[in-house]
Amino acid sequence: MIEIAGLPAHILLIHGVVVLAPLAGLAAIVYGVWRAAQQYLAWPLGVLALGLVPLTLVTAQAGEQLEKARPASQLLHEHVEQGDVLKYLAVAFFAVTAVMLAVTYEPFARRLERLGSLGFIGRLGGSRGVRIALLTAGAVAGAVLIYQSIITGHSGAASVWAGR
Repeated sequence: MIEIAGLPAHILLIHGVVVLAPLAGLAAIVYGVWRAAQQYLAWPLGVLALGLVPLTLVTAQAGEQLEKARPASQLLHEHVEQGDVLKYLAVAFFAVTAVMLAVTYEPFARRLERLGSLGFIGRLGGSRGVRIALLTAGAVAGAVLIYQSIITGHSGAASVWAGR
């Protein structure tokens, strides 16, 4: 089992996921609905979405090791299932966010246009319908990420504190 300072790594790493996943989701929602904020949120949102992927995967791996050390229960099983969903959602959130930023954030789109074969991605931003669809998809992905992080965190807390 992975440990940090004698504690299971999962219980320490999870705090990063609990804070950063809703923050990234909120940033995606704001980016999707408030055009004036897009120039300020593009880089932080991209970094959050990218950083969330390895953090979520490492946290899940540490959680799987912790699961083997704990007695099995229905609550723990539910938390593991929710954690698996969150793991995949973090990757999907990054993918949606990356495409959304590549098309809707003008400096990224211009750079992509200069790359030649990837230029079609940058040119998609010229279509109002594509832009709206991607901003909507990003905001929805952010809301789903927030929801799943809350559900996963709640099931984890319930598995630890139920009956105490």
